[in-house]
Amino acid sequence: MPSYEETLKGTCELLRKHLEPGATPRDIRPSDRIQEDLGLDSLSVMEFASDVEAQFVVSIPSEMYENLSTVDDIARAVVKLAGAAPGPARV
Repeated sequence: MPSYEETLKGTCELLRKHLEPGATPRDIRPSDRIQEDLGLDSLSVMEFASDVEAQFVVSIPSEMYENLSTVDDIARAVVKLAGAAPGPARV
């Protein structure tokens, strides 16, 4: 299970890939709102969410999306979902 810090770092790296081309590079903070502060549109948010799911091997339930507005929200959700994922089957 990734730590919060590892998840936050990975989330920020993924977000940088989704920022507008030519946007002024800046630090991404946990409190940054994904759409309002970082400027992702709804399509970019869905692509970003898909990348998060692939990188961290989690599935974000649709009912969680309304509560995921900041970078911190995403990182915490991934940590929670990764911890809730079943481990390998024991024989």
